[in-house]
Amino acid sequence: MIGLNGKFAQCAKCALTGILIVLMVAGCGILRPKAPKEEKDHKKNPPKALSQMEEDTDKMIGDLEDVREKRAKQKREQQHPSNQSNSGQTSEQTKQQGQDDDEDIRKPDQQNDQNEGQQKEKGQKEQGPQETPKPVPVPDWAELESTSESLHRNWNTYEPKAKSDGAMTETMKSFEEQLIALTEQIMARNEEKTLIAANSLYSHYPEFLKLYSHDQPPEVKEVKSLARQIILYGQQNQWEKTQPLLKEMKPAWQEAKVKISKPDSDLNSKIDAALYDFNYVVSKKKINLAKIKGDILIGNLEQIK
Repeated sequence: MIGLNGKFAQCAKCALTGILIVLMVAGCGILRPKAPKEEKDHKKNPPKALSQMEEDTDKMIGDLEDVREKRAKQKREQQHPSNQSNSGQTSEQTKQQGQDDDEDIRKPDQQNDQNEGQQKEKGQKEQGPQETPKPVPVPDWAELESTSESLHRNWNTYEPKAKSDGAMTETMKSFEEQLIALTEQIMARNEEKTLIAANSLYSHYPEFLKLYSHDQPPEVKEVKSLARQIILYGQQNQWEKTQPLLKEMKPAWQEAKVKISKPDSDLNSKIDAALYDFNYVVSKKKINLAKIKGDILIGNLEQIK
């Protein structure tokens, strides 16, 4: 009887020891199933107010750049008419030269008649209405004011959310100051300073967007902002300020490539080439080419989804 009790006690002891081992192992997390990487790294979507501010600022910059480009083309056209106009002038000059050559072999009375006809035609042309000059493109300041007001409303909506979601105090303060500066330049109707302020405001969005999930890495917007600022410095002939920004572009793009969820090797290669070309023309201080190469680079970046 005593032997049976001893065996029972030993079995109970072994069972208890086994249970303790299982509990210890479970407590260490060895048997606990690992959370999927997606769940561990999950971030919520960007608030609508933040996304709307980014879109509005991007459109504001695009509209201002479009106005400046149209005005530059108009000025070039006035200084150097297009091939079509030159071709028309050349044809007219050739025709006139032919008439002059014919006059050399005409009789005197025929020449007099021709001269009288030309003088009459010239007088009619001088009296005729002149072509109305095309209006110089200017920004739509009323629309810019409306966009500025929308930015302030959306910032008021997003500001407390930014703080609770972990945005740095310095970033929030800088954004607020730049938004005020942008509004003041719009009210002052200062086109160049408005564009500079808008691009400076846009440079803050990547920092906010890094707090949330994304398909297009925030660093893509960082590269866009750097490219725009480099072009602005070039247009101001401040080329020395472009070099530090050029050095920031490559690492920002490399980081963006790593974060792209569905990489497109062909598109990435195009961006690599566009970035190299942009860097080259900027280093050569060729502003017109820098604008072209910069637009190509930004266009490629915007294709990343």
